[in-house]
Amino acid sequence: MAVLSRRPENALRPAARFTTSLLLANVVPGIDWQPDLGPVSLALRLTECCLLEGLAVQRADLLLRAAATLLPPLTGRIFHWGEDLFALPRRQLLSWRRHLAFVSPKHALLPRLTLQENLTLAQVLATKHRSQDLMPRQGRLLEQLGLTAHLAQYPKELPPRQYQLALWARELVKEPRLLLGVLAGQEEPYGAPALAPNLLPLLQEYHRHGQGAILLAGPWLAVAHALADRRFVLRDSRWHEEPLPQHHCHPLASYLNVL
Repeated sequence: MAVLSRRPENALRPAARFTTSLLLANVVPGIDWQPDLGPVSLALRLTECCLLEGLAVQRADLLLRAAATLLPPLTGRIFHWGEDLFALPRRQLLSWRRHLAFVSPKHALLPRLTLQENLTLAQVLATKHRSQDLMPRQGRLLEQLGLTAHLAQYPKELPPRQYQLALWARELVKEPRLLLGVLAGQEEPYGAPALAPNLLPLLQEYHRHGQGAILLAGPWLAVAHALADRRFVLRDSRWHEEPLPQHHCHPLASYLNVL
């Protein structure tokens, strides 16, 4: 599957010699994927944003969970920046995972930690810094997500919408080089449309500055069309690449390989 990048590749990545951040090769992520859905093959460039639209949340979660190395695929192989992370020893795998972010509505915050402690836990464990020392650099992110006033609250005290945004904040504070996200549909009270006003500007900024690659999956992703470079729609159990509404014509780069 040919993949294009529309911006210079950022040097902030694990290895500059690789051209993809994620490669799914004939992947069946788990037994719940079959029998009506075939394997997924997808190459995601280092700073590309791609949408997989039409997957139920449960299956989107299953696919991206495997892509985040949290679940070995039933069949196929998955490569991150040219590396088969599943083949690495656990210590090396954990080191690479610091570059990955995975967000899903099926995730949960740790109930006995405050929101601030939840957001900084991974960094505290990795760097040994104190939670309060890590927060100042995240002020703008928290403000954009509307979480600043909730930092001292426990998860059960958070409004449902802020809870979902906090799941994204917990991953975005890692400044990942690959962001894998599941978005619930428009019929869900805290699905993609509800999160979009706070979340989409952050993802657009992340993408515009070439901080890494984004792969979003879910039943309805129209709110993210303006953000994406490519879009695949699941129809009749098969993936079809479809043009994005805001892309009125193909860029010249599409034809450079035949000139």
